[in-house]
Amino acid sequence: MLHTIIKKFPQTEVDRQSLSLFFHLVARLVNDHDNKVRSMAGVAIKLLIGRVSPHQLDSILNKCQIWYLGESQQLWGVGAQVLGLSVEVMKKDFQKHLNSILPKIKSILQSAVSVVADGELDLPDEATIPFWKEAYYSLVLLEKILCQFPDIILERDLEDIWEATCELLLHPHTWLRNRSNHLIAMYITVVTDTAREHHEKRLGTLFLMKPSRLFMISASLCCQLEAQLSFHDAVSSRITQNLVSAICNMHSLKERREYIDPHSCWSTLGESERSLFLKAFQLLDSGKEKGLFLSLISGACDQNDQDDSKDLGFLLVSSLLKKMGKIALLKEDIQMGIVFNSFRLISSEISPDYCRRYASQMLPSLYKVSEGFAGKVISDDMKQLAQEVCDSIKNKLGNQEFIAVYNEMRKSLKVKREKRKREEKVMAVVNPERHAKRKLRISAKHTAHKKRKMMSMKLGRWLH
Repeated sequence: MLHTIIKKFPQTEVDRQSLSLFFHLVARLVNDHDNKVRSMAGVAIKLLIGRVSPHQLDSILNKCQIWYLGESQQLWGVGAQVLGLSVEVMKKDFQKHLNSILPKIKSILQSAVSVVADGELDLPDEATIPFWKEAYYSLVLLEKILCQFPDIILERDLEDIWEATCELLLHPHTWLRNRSNHLIAMYITVVTDTAREHHEKRLGTLFLMKPSRLFMISASLCCQLEAQLSFHDAVSSRITQNLVSAICNMHSLKERREYIDPHSCWSTLGESERSLFLKAFQLLDSGKEKGLFLSLISGACDQNDQDDSKDLGFLLVSSLLKKMGKIALLKEDIQMGIVFNSFRLISSEISPDYCRRYASQMLPSLYKVSEGFAGKVISDDMKQLAQEVCDSIKNKLGNQEFIAVYNEMRKSLKVKREKRKREEKVMAVVNPERHAKRKLRISAKHTAHKKRKMMSMKLGRWLH
């Protein structure tokens, strides 16, 4: 009914009642528990904003800015929601308000980051986290602004906002992590379009395209895969897109000075970039790779050594691929699917030579899943996906090269398995009690595995 009134009544009458209608609609938008009612209120507000005279529109926008730019935290979320609706209606005409809105977005995002600076993802109640709602609606507002004004995405003035957005990838609240993922995907899309017009070397100067940033983004996404139990299809696709883009861009910047001469370049990096590298290694929980990284930047390693571990670019990318492989084996099918699809896309984007070098990180998890050595029940879909990714890598490398790499990987796994068995035999003699407890745990695990497998087979027969 309100929709019809706003649309059909004379503009003078709509103007006269506009503020009253606006306040009532905003109350429904913010306070109603029914998603459908809130959606309808949003549609009505947009219609009202587009229907009123310029003078009344200024009054409405003034109220929104008072809410959003004011000191009352309770009104920030309201202001962000209505300003977002205003952007959708006003489009390019909203530009005159950006200078006041963007600094507030930055301030709110930084506040949301600062209250969870420890980076924990498993807090018991997301709704109790301070600033999460205000930050979420600010991210939605930012997304709408960037959709209307894509030219500002790569501007230096937004670097603090992008930094906070990246840090929100580790925020305990799922909504903030997902929305941050979406915004970073927007940034990467713009960068991809820019790459068609500029030389590749220019990309490394963009804020989120620096190796330290790309490495941190990738590590943060790995943490998301570890911590989050479920993902919607759209979120899964976005995480895959961001992982692949970050890793491939990190690889493509191998000619940058950070990669060629990390020891000399380390002293020229700012404190923030240094901390990003170190924090990312900490998130990946990769002590060995972190040790190699520290030896590279300290100059302890010979840069002319042909060993892959002495190549900084290879070290960064392989650390991520290794972590992703572990996540695929430890987590559920959704994480496994994201990782394996990422492997397929990454292998298709890089050269055969580098694909061969990275294969030692990608193939073990694919081999264990496709051959049934993952140590848990694997669905047929995941086995098929693993085999498809293996075939994709084989097509990239060629049959002969792939067989050589595959056999080398199997031999390496066999050596590790034999070493583990020897250690178990030693433990049986040195600490028989611990060995017995371990055997009981393995037996219980195998029993549960067989039970799940039998239930799966029975369910399959029932369904057919």
